[in-house]
Amino acid sequence: MPVQQDAAVCVSAADKFQAAHKGDREEVTKMYLDTLEKGGWRTTRKDLGSTYYFDLEKGNDKITLEIYDWQKTGVIIRKR
Repeated sequence: MPVQQDAAVCVSAADKFQAAHKGDREEVTKMYLDTLEKGGWRTTRKDLGSTYYFDLEKGNDKITLEIYDWQKTGVIIRKR
């Protein structure tokens, strides 16, 4: 995942990844979607409300990417 010096990983487990970034939500969203798409993930649903939700698939694997405001920008990826 695109975690740089301006970010901190809060949780890294088999079924959940959570990080906090200093970048704005649009910048962080693009960074994660680009990284996931380059890794073969395909976006199947997006909801760009107050919290951004993206469902992605790669073969039989499915994840949800959640991007929200929290001390700048928070990110959670959950296995579905």
